[in-house]
Amino acid sequence: MSNKSSSKLPAAPPTGSRGRIDVSSVPSPLKQNPFATLAGQSLKQTESAPAAPPPAPEAKPPSPAPAAKPSPRGRLVLRREKGGRGGKTVVIISGFTQLPDRPSRAALETRMTDLEKHLKSRLGCGGSSDVSTGELLIQGDRPDAVADLLRELGYTVAGVTQKPAASR
Repeated sequence: MSNKSSSKLPAAPPTGSRGRIDVSSVPSPLKQNPFATLAGQSLKQTESAPAAPPPAPEAKPPSPAPAAKPSPRGRLVLRREKGGRGGKTVVIISGFTQLPDRPSRAALETRMTDLEKHLKSRLGCGGSSDVSTGELLIQGDRPDAVADLLRELGYTVAGVTQKPAASR
């Protein structure tokens, strides 16, 4: 083989002792401009495109129907507990056994489980239900958010409904 064929190949960039490429030299300009074909087009081609239809006049959205308040479902009592839980605060919801419709034990268990799942998903926290005592336990010190959600569901809420003010 002759050396002439290998001389047609571009020379490899100089490398340092660790195989690094020297980047201190100025790079050569690009050989092709991908936008060169677009530069020759005139605006007349885009002006000949069909015009967009004029925007329709804005119609007033129908006014939302007044939110119907859910019928009162009963009174629930909130309390905050911290003892015996490693310093963690929980909100206890009680009063399910005194609800006006006096649900059976199976219906009470279903109602409490459904409410527990709803509160846990909306608040993003853990919790549990105890049908024997008729209480729900919601983890975290958020009695105000728990009270708001219970009111949305039609319950009357009593007891601790706000976080205590921060002490100094």
